[in-house]
This record gives sequence, structure tokens and C-alpha cells, in this order.
Amino acid sequence: MLRSIRFWLGFAISAVLIALFLRATHPSELAEALGRAEYWYLVPATAVLFVAIVARCFRWSVLMRPVAPMSPARLFPYAIIGYMANNLLPARAGEVVRAYVLGDREKVSRMGTFGTIAVERLFDGCTLVLMLLVAGAFVGFEDSRLRLIAVASSVLFVAALAGFYIITLSEERTRRVMHFFLRLLPERLEHRAEHIADQLALSLRSVHEWRPLVMVVVLSATAWTIEAACYAVIGQGFDLGVGFAHYCLLLSAANLAIIIPTFFGGTGPFEWAAKLVLVGAGVEGADAGAYSIVAHAIILIPTTILGLIFLWSFGVSFGRIARVDVEEVESEAGVP
Repeated sequence: MLRSIRFWLGFAISAVLIALFLRATHPSELAEALGRAEYWYLVPATAVLFVAIVARCFRWSVLMRPVAPMSPARLFPYAIIGYMANNLLPARAGEVVRAYVLGDREKVSRMGTFGTIAVERLFDGCTLVLMLLVAGAFVGFEDSRLRLIAVASSVLFVAALAGFYIITLSEERTRRVMHFFLRLLPERLEHRAEHIADQLALSLRSVHEWRPLVMVVVLSATAWTIEAACYAVIGQGFDLGVGFAHYCLLLSAANLAIIIPTFFGGTGPFEWAAKLVLVGAGVEGADAGAYSIVAHAIILIPTTILGLIFLWSFGVSFGRIARVDVEEVESEAGVP
């Protein structure tokens, strides 16, 4: 991992944004703000966070139907393992780890599973962009950097969504596009790659019927709204005096900011974007900084601990998943 370019790129980006986050706040002011907070609010906030994760597991079960029917309860440990790996490994490697561990234990297509996770992330991004624009319309984009995040993320996800639906409009077209690019591979790999592409094409088309599409859209909106409520509960402990729309704006800006490769679950970009929103809403810099640190800790720590417990219960070492890469997800010849 230490030899990976992605690791050092993520480390550098996080270090720069942590420096920007701390630049305008004196450490003693930050410590004082942390000391004033009421931390008992973190208990209900954590419970609300896990309700949001359960909603995402219901959504994942809808996306998994073409690959292998699985209940939300059965998917929950793998979702948590994915969060844990995203928190501890660079470049959002948790998406690959989640597909690998689920495929290995449940004997389902790893690449098909990876396709459902890619669709999840696409709908997450589009939901966050919409939430950002709606919340921004209510409370305003007080900082030009927030407007930049809104414009850049809107262009990115609208283009991604349009491209996704054009390419996957028909299963035959999806296969043709994938097989066209497979011609660039060595001949000895082409047969296995075609099998993988067929599994991926099947999972990517999971939202082309109106019923699963509506369910995925509704569950995506529900999950992120519930998570915004988690942020709002934490905010009560800091007496920030901002409305729910600001927490929606904060959640969407902070989570869109961590799309770029970063270190330890988006540490740096998350705090920078969250503080940006709160300062724009009139919150003192020290209080905004303290809140951002605690809110991110609540998002990271419980899922990381529980993910490591699930991983241990499955008999899988952390060192093993740290070495998992896309090539290993693709090495599924013989897996149904």
C-alpha cells in the first residue's frame, strides 16, 4: 500500500485540505469549542446513522436482484465492511473490498456485485447533487467555492447518468460496447474477460425497469435525508443555530468533496467543506471546525469498529483485504 501512487496522492490531497481547514482557527479556540459541546447527542446520532445504512442495504438488495437475490439483513455486514475499508484504505478501495468479500463468501459474481456498487455510487452522487442544489436554493451559496462544487459535481454526475443510460439502454448494446474494448486485451484473457463483462452488463441494467428505478431513487433520497438528520442531531450538541437545510447543504458538499482520492475516509476534504458551509451560515470558525471534526468521527469510527468485527467474524484478515485490487475482483472464472 505504501508503494501505491494512489496512497500518496490521497495523502497529499488530505494534507493540503487539513492545512486549509486549520489555517483560520487557532488550536486553543478549537479545543475550547470541543470542550463546550454536549456529547450525549452522539448516541442518538449514531443510531440515526445506522438507520441510514439500513436504508442503503434495502437499496442494495434491489440492485442485487439480477445478480443474486439477497436480503438487506444478509447484505448489512458486507456494507459495513465496505465502509470500514473506505475509512482505512486510500482511493475508496472499500467498493472493491465489498465486492470481493461478498463474492468470496456468498459465491456470487464479484464483478456483477461490483457493477451494483457502481450503480449505487452513481445514484448517490446524483442524489447529493440534487440535495446540494435544493438546499442551496433555500439558504444560498454564500461562498464561491460552494458554487464551484455545485457546478463541477452537477456537470460530472449529469454526464455520468446520461452516459450510463445511453450505454446500458439495451443489454446487447452494453455487451457490444464492453466487448469492443475487450479486443485491446491479450487473446489469452479475452474469453475470461467476456464472461466478466457479461456479468457486469447484467448488473448495470438493474435499474432499467421502472419499479426498481423508483425504489432505488426513493431509497437513495431517504437514506441521505436520514443521514442529514444524523448531522442535525450532532449539531444540537454544538448549539450551532442553523436549520435543517444547512445540514443538507453541509452533508452534500462534504460528501461530494470526498469523491477525489483522499486519505482515511476523506479526512481533509470533508472537514474543509463542512466548515465552509457552516462559516457561510454565520457559525464561528472554531465552532464550525469542532463540529466538522466530531461529525466526521461519528461517520467514521462506529462503522470502522463494526466493520473490523465483521471481518474478524468472517475469518478474513485486514492485511488480506488491503491487498485486494480490481484484478482480484475480476479473477472470478468459475464463480456462478
